[in-house]
Amino acid sequence: MMKTRMTFGSWEAITVLVNSIFVQVFLSFPRDMAAYGGSAGWMVSLIITVVVLIYFSISSALYENIGSLDLLDISERVGGRVLKIIVGFLITAFLFFELTAFLGGFSQVLKMISLDKSPLGFVEILFLIGIIACAYFGIEAVVRINAFLLPVVIAGFLLITAGVIPQMDINNIFPVMGEGYGSIAMGSLYKLSAYSSIIILFFMIPFFKKKYIKRVGYMSILISGLLLLWATLSFLLLYPYQIAVDNKIPVFQMAKHIEFGSFLQRIESVFVLICSISSLLYLGVVFTFILHIMQKTLGLKKSKPIILPMAVISLTVSDILKRMDADMVNSKAVNMIWLTGLVLPLIIIIFGACKKVGKKSAEGGGEID
Repeated sequence: MMKTRMTFGSWEAITVLVNSIFVQVFLSFPRDMAAYGGSAGWMVSLIITVVVLIYFSISSALYENIGSLDLLDISERVGGRVLKIIVGFLITAFLFFELTAFLGGFSQVLKMISLDKSPLGFVEILFLIGIIACAYFGIEAVVRINAFLLPVVIAGFLLITAGVIPQMDINNIFPVMGEGYGSIAMGSLYKLSAYSSIIILFFMIPFFKKKYIKRVGYMSILISGLLLLWATLSFLLLYPYQIAVDNKIPVFQMAKHIEFGSFLQRIESVFVLICSISSLLYLGVVFTFILHIMQKTLGLKKSKPIILPMAVISLTVSDILKRMDADMVNSKAVNMIWLTGLVLPLIIIIFGACKKVGKKSAEGGGEID
């Protein structure tokens, strides 16, 4: 079957990664920072960004001997088709767990703030329709939609946080070290998971030129890090951390504080809009890459026949996780699972760099039907 090669630019790749990391702000990221670091929660977000920058500098340096291969290509050249299949299923399982956990998380948020009279399953189905549409459009379309809509999401977020500046109190971030070095260190370890979506970068590399990998990686991490830092800092400046840890949806609570006379009220509607856009883009990207990885792992000619079965399974697993009545997004045990998104790629890249598997690899371009 004839295949065409598609590419997209570094800016599109950056927006995909930024949204995949930044989207956690709309769940409970600022609150989690307050829970781990107290008044020094903003330090946790700063530390994890610095650590991930170091992580990426190591990964990108190792990629000099890998070329434009993705993680599956590297695995196949290191250990043959068997290793490729094993790695493919591991990464698919990881991303699938991430998809189902966050599908439930975002659905609960929107039900609480906007669709409170609707069953949770109905909200999940709305998201599911969106991600199915993303899958049918394909990777290139989803990536370009991210590039178009992410600036709107960030602008809405900055509007909300700027609106509460008059109510911020600098005393809320004292004592500077919060609950001590130990809490900050442990919080930083657990919340490295915030960057687990960086695993997607290592599947986008074939779609843009390898020379842009550093630009994409560093810019994505820096922009995401600044947004996470500002989200946490603005939240802690608005609420004392003792109160902050009890706010279930931090940015929504911030939006409810904004009121400028009769001219500007009910800004929480902006939160509903940007949260819906960002979460749908994120879930669509994850689902689309799951299908891409499954297709490549199993050597399928097309991924479209498995879209509906995978979507139904996603909804079913999300419902099972919901019935378990456990926090599948932010618990300490789950945070350690999310670290797979950082650890597994690094292991594969190290083996690939040692064997210099990319000496004869093609430069850029992903294959589609």
